[in-house]
Amino acid sequence: MMIKKILLVVSVLFLLALTAYLSGVYINNRDVDYPQRAQLQQHYDLSIAWLENHENEILNQANPMLWWMLVETHKLSKDPRIAALLQKYMQRNSRIVQSVWAPLFGYPGRSTMGGYTVEGLPYYNQHFIYALNCAQGIADDVSIVEQQNDAGFCHQPAYFYRPACITHQLMGINFLYLNKCGLLPDIDTVIQDLQGDIVSQLTWDFRVVDVYLQRVMMLLITGAESSVKPIWIERILQQQLEDGGWGGFVSLVDISDTSSLGLGPRIIQTGQEKSDFHATAQGVLILAYLLN
Repeated sequence: MMIKKILLVVSVLFLLALTAYLSGVYINNRDVDYPQRAQLQQHYDLSIAWLENHENEILNQANPMLWWMLVETHKLSKDPRIAALLQKYMQRNSRIVQSVWAPLFGYPGRSTMGGYTVEGLPYYNQHFIYALNCAQGIADDVSIVEQQNDAGFCHQPAYFYRPACITHQLMGINFLYLNKCGLLPDIDTVIQDLQGDIVSQLTWDFRVVDVYLQRVMMLLITGAESSVKPIWIERILQQQLEDGGWGGFVSLVDISDTSSLGLGPRIIQTGQEKSDFHATAQGVLILAYLLN
């Protein structure tokens, strides 16, 4: 009798979870009108205000990939507010123009690395540096670098559960493409395969957290705008916080004054909705692209 009760409870919980998930998928893929330009502009201005209001905080984050997103935003928008932030960043990090990250900011790359080694860096940063500098020598020295040129790389068990693996991989492949490195003969096919994977992720993973923005951003900047559903843009706008930024956690149920149960990188977890530079830089670039 007890076993039957346990099975009944488990079955009910499973059905509730399945219903909640399918409801989320439906909401995430329903037909809506494309956001109006005035709406996009309003959200863009709010996001720029967040950057300006948190200037000291973001200038202390030297991460070149985040600042590259603002470089790309400025290319599209010619926004003097972004230009001012970039000028301050370059003043603080003047040596970056001589580093392996220089191509992110329009400076020449280093096809030969000299004594520089990518070992110890995250696997995707190794691929970024290889692609930004068209540095075949890096791939010769570190096998995981060239493995990321394979469209199926992120389907391996070791990487399958890393939500940003495919978007990071597409960033690297896109740098190979933009820099005309000539290191990947079937690059167009690889890009299309990765774009298809990202569309699938956006279809079935409805959590509007950091990686959701990253997926939409990568589809837009790699030429797959037609694959981006209006609802995905609408949901990104809805998730923008009152201060103008975005974060990596979506609150569902308040637990206390300072904590909620919600959706984050680890699916269901506790946390607090709070804007951060990583997510907001991506949101700013998305809006700049859509407006320009």
